[in-house]
Amino acid sequence: MKKQIKQLVSFFSLVLCLKKVRRSGWIFKVGVTSPESVADHSFCMCMMTMVISDLVGLDTERAMKMTILHDLGESIIGDMMPDKILPGRKKILEKKAILSILQKLPHPLRAEYETIWNEYSDHLTDLSQFVHRLDKLEMAFQAKDYVLSGYSRGKLREFIDSAHRTIVGDKNDLISEILQGLNAATAN
Repeated sequence: MKKQIKQLVSFFSLVLCLKKVRRSGWIFKVGVTSPESVADHSFCMCMMTMVISDLVGLDTERAMKMTILHDLGESIIGDMMPDKILPGRKKILEKKAILSILQKLPHPLRAEYETIWNEYSDHLTDLSQFVHRLDKLEMAFQAKDYVLSGYSRGKLREFIDSAHRTIVGDKNDLISEILQGLNAATAN
């Protein structure tokens, strides 16, 4: 039992690190002086996941677990901007990090969480695509918040456009409608 407690302490200490990992795109592309942390982003995403998943009748428990796990590897590797690293390299680093973190959990949880993280990473199921779209929706909300805080709308345009490309596409669903509502509410 003592070994398990040590492993859990180590696991939760890594989770805590997400509070210190700042979202790099806001820093380097926009110049935000005090940007959100990965933990901030994950919390907002969790709230969106819970509410929207319940509203549309998805497996909310699994969606929440996927959301909570999706950026956990960043507690080790940090927040890497997609245009600064090859996608294949990023995926390898994220996989290595998440496996290292999950090793600290008891086997049944480790196996379940690894399966859920792999589902998110592979981006093939409807649920993983839902969570990926919510990741972009949260980013759009944060970008709009930075615009309202006085940061350059031009510099934030890249983030908002990325959200539109991922979310709207050919889908006309609740996530798309929320993004469109956000744009209408903050249009100037």
